[in-house]
Amino acid sequence: SVGQEGGARCSLSSFVATRTAALTAATSTSETESPEILPGGMIFDEADEAELLAKSTFPIAPEDLIKKCKSVIVAQAGIQDGTIDESIYADDFKFVAPFIGGPTPREDGGQVEGLDKKAYLSALRSFDLLQAFPDMDNRYHRFYVDPFEPNRVWFQTRCIATHTGELMGGSPTGKSLELPPQSFSMVFNEQGQVTKFDVGYVIDRTVGNTGGLGGAFGFFWATGNALPFPECEPFQPSLQLQFLGLLGKLQKLLPGGEEKEE
Repeated sequence: SVGQEGGARCSLSSFVATRTAALTAATSTSETESPEILPGGMIFDEADEAELLAKSTFPIAPEDLIKKCKSVIVAQAGIQDGTIDESIYADDFKFVAPFIGGPTPREDGGQVEGLDKKAYLSALRSFDLLQAFPDMDNRYHRFYVDPFEPNRVWFQTRCIATHTGELMGGSPTGKSLELPPQSFSMVFNEQGQVTKFDVGYVIDRTVGNTGGLGGAFGFFWATGNALPFPECEPFQPSLQLQFLGLLGKLQKLLPGGEEKEE
């Protein structure tokens, strides 16, 4: 919520001000042990992050929020058969993925619309990846609470799976898939309900054998079931970007081009 985000920003501003004052004091009192001034800003260590979280006004402690996030992951196994308690999602819940949930805002203050709770649950019930990949192992790891947004839990996956069941009406290929590492997050309200679920943000598209694609798109493409739009295909540079690269190469061929590069 706005209040929660505002509290986090205030805590961060206070923290940075305190650290800046400490750095200034250290510089003025010691010429031999002055702190290193880093280009680009401060590097936060674990103690710094813990200090930020300790100043948070969000009522759910970080360790409890992580437990709640993990419990949601487990509970989502009940989406297909309808046994899930849908109250774990807030009434204003929205689901967002790199190419799902509407366009990215181009103006300050804009928000991604996302899929609401009803649309999200309906979409997941329309197909079951576990039927096609019964041995799917997302290998969830690296759970932590965002020190700058203390009502958000981040985590990662390194998913592996074998295509041994039907998918999109197609026969199983028997192919073993390795998806690229992906980043996920859940945002919670003060009642412990999920207000936003972000999934499938690829961290390194050079890893795995799904064309650098994460989420359901990776499973679809790698098994020959790619959906008919560019976002469900491995990255290809646009004509504009290719033209820009060509201009750079031509510039090097012009007189003095190599010298300018040096």
